[in-house]
Amino acid sequence: MKQKIIQSLYYYYWLIRTWHLRKDFPKYKIMSIEETIDQIVTQQKSISRLGDADFLLLLEERDVSYQILTPEIAQKLKEVLACRDSRFLIGLPDTIVSQRRCNRFSKVHWKKFINTYGKKLQLYFDQNYHYGNSNMTRIYIDYTDKSKSPSIFEKLKTIWQDKEVVIIEGEFTRLGVGNDLLENAKSIKRIIAPHKNAFQKYTELKEYLLTFPKENTLFLFSLGPTATILCHELSLQDYWAVDIGNIDLEYMWMKMGATEKISVPGRYSVETEAQKQILELSSEDQKKYLDSVIFRIE
Repeated sequence: MKQKIIQSLYYYYWLIRTWHLRKDFPKYKIMSIEETIDQIVTQQKSISRLGDADFLLLLEERDVSYQILTPEIAQKLKEVLACRDSRFLIGLPDTIVSQRRCNRFSKVHWKKFINTYGKKLQLYFDQNYHYGNSNMTRIYIDYTDKSKSPSIFEKLKTIWQDKEVVIIEGEFTRLGVGNDLLENAKSIKRIIAPHKNAFQKYTELKEYLLTFPKENTLFLFSLGPTATILCHELSLQDYWAVDIGNIDLEYMWMKMGATEKISVPGRYSVETEAQKQILELSSEDQKKYLDSVIFRIE
């Protein structure tokens, strides 16, 4: 108990001491998660979701764990943020504006991030634009109150309800494998890209995706900054492309009743320190997964 009191006092002391670094950071207009999903479903808008890793690449600060920094990727991320096409939503995390729903770890993370990079990010954010919410896929593990997570997942599932889904994911992402997340889709096909540095295959991947029919195709991306960029560019070609990110891990954590980020069987994640190896899928899940793969980019 004494240790918790000391930690809390230090936390509030730190908040006050660093307030001057955040006080001028604007309150950008960011939709709720529900509003964001509604726009995707009712208007068939594409969305690119930006988060801390994308911001580090955009600002040309450093590599991130799953993508090396290049001038090209930084430029393309800037183009995403500059886009105002009516078919497309730019997603920013609502946690840059408020962390009230988050656990202590997440609160500190985002406040530190704004302390360090806030002034630089203001050069690329627009106070007049109404952003989508990139946390539409981060709806469980970082919340203090997780009671609404199941209903938000059900709302997310309406995006692919009875749709012909093409998943573009990293080699060990396995979106929806071994759970019922995508069971309401009409069909599922998969395109597998490298789980690290996928942007190196950006041109090959985009050329292949442009061969798909524009009608009756929903692209679901789980491919880091490459997803952010391609959802933008495909939307300008009249494709419906949704950056769904790490939704599968969040869903599995909810199903497992996890209270912290833990390893998930059959998945690779850069967010879990304990993930030392790729755990095998069951034979049934492995067959279902392999049967859905239509293309691999090595």
